Amino acid sequence: MQNESILYERLANHKVRCLACARYCELGEDQVGLCGIRGNKDGKLVLYVYGKVAAVHIDPIEKKPVTHFMPGSKIFSIGTTGCNWLCKYCINFDLSQRRKIEGVDITPEKVVEKALETGCNGIAYTYNEPSIFLE
Repeated sequence: MQNESILYERLANHKVRCLACARYCELGEDQVGLCGIRGNKDGKLVLYVYGKVAAVHIDPIEKKPVTHFMPGSKIFSIGTTGCNWLCKYCINFDLSQRRKIEGVDITPEKVVEKALETGCNGIAYTYNEPSIFLE
């Protein structure tokens, strides 16, 4: 599934500038940004992983960088392929640097439903840089 991004500006000659991260990728027709999940399709920036989750886990809240927030609770963790960082020692490298769009189709509403069904107190965008799949 793909979705037009809200985080871009149109440039001349069907180019676009992505505003999802500080790299501000300028993309010509059919080019993909450094993250591997946003690209220029017909002069519009699209998010290729919209509604496509590559990793889903129920984690203890203590696993996340939110010290002392709701101790003992669970959080519904989701992530996509792709990342705008190239960290040498990324523990999620196999997922974050994968350049093939993969995952399970799931709507944002279904993510919330699953989080509630499993007794989670929140949803974490994780395993890569979360700002790149904000929509």
